[in-house]
Amino acid sequence: MRLARAVAALSVALAFAACQSSGVDDALKVEDASVSPSAAGVETVGSGPVTIGLVTNLAGAARASERDYRDGAKLAAEQLGGDQVTLAVYTARPNAADTKKAVETLIERGARIIIGPSQANLLSAVPAGGTTPPVIALVSNGMPRKTGFFAFMSDEVDSSIEAAAYAIGAGRRNIAVVHPANADRATLERLQAGIKAEGGNIVANVPVATNSTSELAGKAARLQAADALVLAPGLKAPAATLAALRATGALRENALVLSTPQLPPGPAVAGVLMCRVDQLAVGNLTESFRSRYGRAMSRDAAYGFDAAALAIGIARARGAAGLTVSTLTAKSGFRGLLGSFRFTASGAVERNCSIYRVEGSAFKLQDPAPEGF
Repeated sequence: MRLARAVAALSVALAFAACQSSGVDDALKVEDASVSPSAAGVETVGSGPVTIGLVTNLAGAARASERDYRDGAKLAAEQLGGDQVTLAVYTARPNAADTKKAVETLIERGARIIIGPSQANLLSAVPAGGTTPPVIALVSNGMPRKTGFFAFMSDEVDSSIEAAAYAIGAGRRNIAVVHPANADRATLERLQAGIKAEGGNIVANVPVATNSTSELAGKAARLQAADALVLAPGLKAPAATLAALRATGALRENALVLSTPQLPPGPAVAGVLMCRVDQLAVGNLTESFRSRYGRAMSRDAAYGFDAAALAIGIARARGAAGLTVSTLTAKSGFRGLLGSFRFTASGAVERNCSIYRVEGSAFKLQDPAPEGF
């Protein structure tokens, strides 16, 4: 059974002129490569009284992901902003001084919320407190943030925690975490803390260096109390790790095996469960994006669209005065192209996702994501 969640009315409903879609997230392309830099400066989309600021660092060594965030946000402004919102896009060079100048300029222009930057090492350059409005940073929960800054991206740790929450909701609370022997300590601690926060009991931490049966045989006893197993992010060959673990004979026959969505499907990992973020409604928007920009819509473009649509939805429903930390942290959350999400008081993003099972060489939907919180 799915972990029970109360589905409350969404505090701000984002309106999409799109068809419903139920494919897994890789229906939207995921890639990142170098692209030609853009000219530095400010451009605007729309002419409404409420200004939304977007910081990009495309004036230097530009990446496709950052270009797609920008173009997704611009599409949202064109399709949803009407005459009520102006999206002001500041294209900066990828350094702290230019990023700081970008944010200050957008605030001077009256921006009531800032989207970006997407480079975690530049977040510290963004002023905090005082006149700085809320910041929707295009980074993951694992990145350090100041008060009033909100992460917007989900990563492998988040998906692993959500998969563990699914197992816990099904009564599998005793969880073993199998991780690389050289795992980043902060990443591992965030994963463990997230599992515990969902009500899980971590009965074993199993570091893996070589995937050899002999290595894991000596650690087999740690697995016997586990009724669920998390293959943590960073394992170089999770299928081989799982095979070696099963070869020890220590895993319970009915133990759930959970992995990140980056796991390639195949017979060796049959039955493994994972959390995947689905697009909620992409339909016509993929065609609109292709028509507007001459390329396929990516998941990064969908993130950019959702970030801008979030701000636009609040502005249209509540005006400029609604673009506050209090509104952003509403427990009922929001809905976007990539499903429902909400922010915690600490600035972390929580995203609902669907649970998929590996069957053969494909993923099969086992439990669709809740539509709200």
